[in-house]
Amino acid sequence: MLVDSLDVLALDIDGVLTDGRVAIGPGGEISKGIAFRDLDALGKVRRAGLHIALVTGEDGPMVDALAARVGADSVVRAAKDKHAAMHKLADDIGIPTKSFCFVGDADRDVPAFACVGLSLAPADASEYARASANRVLQSKGGSGAVAEAVDIVLRTRGDEKNAGEQRQLLVRIAEESIDAHRRLLDESLPLLLQIVHVFTRAIRSGNKILFCGNGGSAADAQHVAGELVGRFLLESEPWPAMALTTDSSILTAIGNDWKFEDIFARQVRAFGRPGDVVVGISTSGESANVLRALEVAGRIGAVRVGFSGADAGRLGKVSDVCFAAPGRSTPRVQELHILAWHAICELVERSLTQDAA
Repeated sequence: MLVDSLDVLALDIDGVLTDGRVAIGPGGEISKGIAFRDLDALGKVRRAGLHIALVTGEDGPMVDALAARVGADSVVRAAKDKHAAMHKLADDIGIPTKSFCFVGDADRDVPAFACVGLSLAPADASEYARASANRVLQSKGGSGAVAEAVDIVLRTRGDEKNAGEQRQLLVRIAEESIDAHRRLLDESLPLLLQIVHVFTRAIRSGNKILFCGNGGSAADAQHVAGELVGRFLLESEPWPAMALTTDSSILTAIGNDWKFEDIFARQVRAFGRPGDVVVGISTSGESANVLRALEVAGRIGAVRVGFSGADAGRLGKVSDVCFAAPGRSTPRVQELHILAWHAICELVERSLTQDAA
């Protein structure tokens, strides 16, 4: 659940602050126990500047004693209607209910869950309360539930304080990406058109395209193969393309019986033919299994296409044509790769569909 701010910690007493049991002394006096860690946690809340409120269906001296012991800023007594109690408290202290965290354990607490920013229920709360709360705590009432709730609230407030810094980071990331896309527009279009021509020429000649890569590049490999065998934008024929990254039996057999560096090269030997296109995707330009696949492709007479980062590394040397995405970091390179692949797929599809028209 998204919360703008949490400025109030509202607690029920029985079943949350205490475990709901009472002790009767020799003189008939009644007392309730509070866990020391819950008291310590409430001290953190006060130091953090939050408003502590007790919202309880009870009244009497015991409520006063508990409020004094925990340092409560507000007490709403005899609150049988917890939803109305929350709104009354909000009016009294001038803080909207959406800035409340309320910890309740009973069915009668549930209506209040709907109006607060964050609702929590102890592990031993009623079934209805646990089902209705935003989150169920691991601790029981009177045995650490308050401390756990405090940790959640303070972490949430910490996230709120970091929001400005995070926004600046998001702006920087977006600006870096926009700058990288502009460099692609300025520098890379002739090369991408060359790759389009390589693909269309191979498909028109009855050849196929084989893709390989690791990690995110493996995902790109099967993504692009899927676009060509399926369709990108237009209703078209399926074009012969396959990712060498998807058959787990082949990959694990080769990796186990030979070397991981051979997982793509051996498939190129099996499936590749002269005139095919073998595409190796490696953001670093140094992936050993991708390099070996393109080396084998060259020996069998296939056209070698590389997709890398700005420093194409060895991949640029073993490729007939290599798109070195002008990005300064792996995330930006991967963003440029997917833009380039989508552009290539669209142009290849348009060209080949026009052939069939």
